[in-house]
Amino acid sequence: MRQLTLAGCFLVLVAALDYLWQHRFERTPELPTLGLADLRPAADLPAGAEWLGSENQPILRLRVDPVHPEVIVHLDLPGLTPMAMLHLWFQVSSKNLIPGKERWQDGRCLIEWHPQSGGSEWENDPFCSVRNNQTCEMSELVLRPERAPAVPALRLENLGVAGDLELVAFEATVLRERELWKIGRWLLMAGWLAWVIAWIAPEGRNRSIRAAISAMVCLLMGIYFVVPGPWKSLRSFGTPFQISGEMINSGITPAPVINPNQSKKIESSAHPATLKSVGIIPDKGDITLRIKHNIKNARSLLHILLLLAPTLVIACLVGRRSAGSLAMIFALATEAAETAFGYGFDWLDVFDLLCDATGIALALVIHQALKRYSPLVVD
Repeated sequence: MRQLTLAGCFLVLVAALDYLWQHRFERTPELPTLGLADLRPAADLPAGAEWLGSENQPILRLRVDPVHPEVIVHLDLPGLTPMAMLHLWFQVSSKNLIPGKERWQDGRCLIEWHPQSGGSEWENDPFCSVRNNQTCEMSELVLRPERAPAVPALRLENLGVAGDLELVAFEATVLRERELWKIGRWLLMAGWLAWVIAWIAPEGRNRSIRAAISAMVCLLMGIYFVVPGPWKSLRSFGTPFQISGEMINSGITPAPVINPNQSKKIESSAHPATLKSVGIIPDKGDITLRIKHNIKNARSLLHILLLLAPTLVIACLVGRRSAGSLAMIFALATEAAETAFGYGFDWLDVFDLLCDATGIALALVIHQALKRYSPLVVD
């Protein structure tokens, strides 16, 4: 009966997490939602960039050829004040876009985060890249500057050898967190702490203190690596975020076009000064993600160490059986969260689970050795 109760409570906590996460945000009042049609009137396009489509559904194309070796477009987001979170809906495609020698020399889209105090330094926050013949589905992200609040701007770079980068759809909305999330997350964390303590099933005062410390270790690991996780940008759990609040139109009048019911070229303004690429953009997110991306063979070692350390601590506090089971739940939860966030699941993730299992096994072996030398280590 106890096992069924714990399983039921686990599912209730997962459902609560899903509901709170999906309903985390609301639109910031009095700030507009901007689409491509709102950005077009003030756009100053360089040579090689042009508007296609209709008045209400424009498409921005950046074409690279021998005359225009790279095409870069900067678009201000009018009417938006310094912020901490920007919600994006976007669709990007590429046509015969041959990438350059460097892996970042393709078609890419990013948000520039400019400090509210002004200045020439800003943060580059990429949200999409394409190459060859690729059409992305409509995608959703919540972007956050490293130093909030900041003022966003849209930047597109076609750095390929030849071909087209097309921004087919774009929508930007300023967000803030709902009170439901601000209060509910604390209740949810308390629920997870209680569940871990119940899973350990402590006996006696000393064991209870150890169980509470073990639960805190599990909670911190869950927050850091599961939800919200180590990622800089925020994703929904499969279905779109349920964002509350009324959508406010920008009030910007689109520029007139020729034959708006057909996919004809829209005239652009005089070409501005040529922009330079921002070059290599460092990987965003937690330091563990940066190590995994930049250091060869670091992925397997990180997974082993990240499971070995907490498993060993918990095993010394409350015993090997509880530590092993909690570590396995954590490993599975990490991969489940990555899949729910849309990062996918493949054979590399299976290898990650094997590395997790190796870390857990090593921790239990070390725990067994420590038990011989210290009476404080629980069996």
